[in-house]
Amino acid sequence: MAKKFTKKKREKLPRIDKKFFAGNKPASAEVMTQMFMEFFGRYNFPGIKLVESPARPGPDHDSEHGLKVRPVINVHEESSTMEVDGHLAGVGIDDTMIELFNDDEDDAPFEDDSYEAKRTRDQLAAYVVDLCARQHRTHLFIVYIYYPYARFIRFDRSGALVSERFDFTDDCTPLIRFFSRFSKMTQAGRGYNPTVQVADELETKVAHERLSEWAPNPRYERPVFKMEVHDDREQAGGKRPNKPRPRKFLVWGSFADPDLPLGRATRGYPALEVTDGVENAPKDAPIMFLKEQWRSTALRQEIDILRDLNDKGVEHVPTLICGGVLPGQVTQTGLYATGRSGEKEIAERAHVRFVVLEVGRPLERFSSSKEMFKAVYDAFQGIQAFEKCNLLHRDVSGGNILLLSNGGLLIDWDMAAKADGEEHGTTSGTWDFMSIDLLGSTGLPHKVSDDLESFLWVVLYYGLLYLPHNKVDELEKIIHVIFEEYTNYGEAKGGQGKCLAVTAGRHIGFNACPPLEFANEPLTRFVHTILRLLMDYSQREAGARRRLKPPSILSDRPDYLSSLPPPPTQKQRQDDMELIFKLALDLPWPTDDKSRLNIVKNPEDDQAGIESKKRKNTTQNVPVEDTEDRQAKKAKRSAGDKTLTKALNAADGSRDP
Repeated sequence: MAKKFTKKKREKLPRIDKKFFAGNKPASAEVMTQMFMEFFGRYNFPGIKLVESPARPGPDHDSEHGLKVRPVINVHEESSTMEVDGHLAGVGIDDTMIELFNDDEDDAPFEDDSYEAKRTRDQLAAYVVDLCARQHRTHLFIVYIYYPYARFIRFDRSGALVSERFDFTDDCTPLIRFFSRFSKMTQAGRGYNPTVQVADELETKVAHERLSEWAPNPRYERPVFKMEVHDDREQAGGKRPNKPRPRKFLVWGSFADPDLPLGRATRGYPALEVTDGVENAPKDAPIMFLKEQWRSTALRQEIDILRDLNDKGVEHVPTLICGGVLPGQVTQTGLYATGRSGEKEIAERAHVRFVVLEVGRPLERFSSSKEMFKAVYDAFQGIQAFEKCNLLHRDVSGGNILLLSNGGLLIDWDMAAKADGEEHGTTSGTWDFMSIDLLGSTGLPHKVSDDLESFLWVVLYYGLLYLPHNKVDELEKIIHVIFEEYTNYGEAKGGQGKCLAVTAGRHIGFNACPPLEFANEPLTRFVHTILRLLMDYSQREAGARRRLKPPSILSDRPDYLSSLPPPPTQKQRQDDMELIFKLALDLPWPTDDKSRLNIVKNPEDDQAGIESKKRKNTTQNVPVEDTEDRQAKKAKRSAGDKTLTKALNAADGSRDP
């Protein structure tokens, strides 16, 4: 239910004529900008000032349908300064912004669903993403101007509160009242996250020295931040400590920034603890990993899952150091919304931040094929979570397996669910690595066998992309057919290529001409053994279904499938794969086959780049349901994980800003 506001005493507002903007329509956005500068004046709104921002393209300015460049007026704190070449570079000091739109565009972007209305909403979302990538925010205000109308918009990670439009040329009192109140707000009230501070010069110097291995791409300036982590671990007897002192960590550039204004907004950073001050931090203090996200309050926290895994002794999973929900940081959109557009529920989200001991390397940066294979095998051991905690990971993928100096780690347990819990029947996973059953059907319960099968697709995917083999000339087709292919009739489905590879030996198996062979025999033997194993499972399942049907009078021939043994249990499947992994590891592996991308990006006419970009645009049109809004996360069914684009970016050393 929306909150009700109580009437307060009349507030004192600046003496500005409510008809300030009355008159003829401004001839251009530049003239309108000058009018707002005069509206602010020097003393009307003490504490804040207007600064015209240089026009810049939207995030996808190089795409076929890139967003337009528009002027933006930024609102800054009057005392704000910026050391462009110093340790504050790249932060941004925008408190809010005034967005000016032209009158040849849709006048009802929040009521209409036309193409132009959608582009207007996309442009607003692009600015929010850009600003929140440079700043750490709990929410953001935007003043949206479409002459002669204006709206106020408040974004947080649950949605956007959009006011009714008003004619500010007839009465600009709402604008006066908004900026008057905004000028009196604290930084936290304006949306800045009070648990994040820009590091000082000494902290920045230390962070640059200790975190240099993970330095951000030089193309994107990123300052060093100092972040608080609040630990909500229960003490003995179920009691929590009284306001424990937050621990503090230095971070320098996240591995990736969110590309959407809503949702979990997950970010991860290598981190150095400086709780007692940077001058007191041991010079050999370990570098750990800090992760933060806006988690749906309807779902179990990853922190609690990690504690459970650690307490039960599950191996090759992250070791939780500390973490919890940040005080008071819960989204407000659902509290104040009096109505909504769209079909999705407004999910309440809480800001969670935690630290784990291990910092790994991406799986594609392996120094030998055996290192990659051993890392996947170690991550496979994380399936102990099913036996010890009754947990299914539900998102086994290459991106969720990290290389450590002594093996591998299965990370990102935020989609994990109890095997018999409410989320058991929801589909979850990364499209490229999901099992045949999950890709081809809807509503099937997630089983441990689905997680087990994903490990095969991880090994095959990274072997195909980064190791020598005899199918390099067919790689584009194989990657697309096995990992990315989908159909979309209301809901994305796939798995046909994987199914044919398993049951008919197509593409890479015994019916391919020639079958797939890697330059190292152990990997070849592993892949084909697992494919035969999955084919055996498939035939035994088909036989079980056949035995349930009444016999046919059309044929007296023996039914081969019906004579097969019953399908294996989940435990038998796990034991079978465990044995094959171990046997493969015992074989002699090469030691000098460091990862090397099998597709070379040609800036002029390389088909890999063209095709991957085409797939990227196509897959973005696949409707994906964010089921966190339904209190259970549905598949990361991106219908293609932008496979070759991601691989090419990783190969040239680039990373997201």
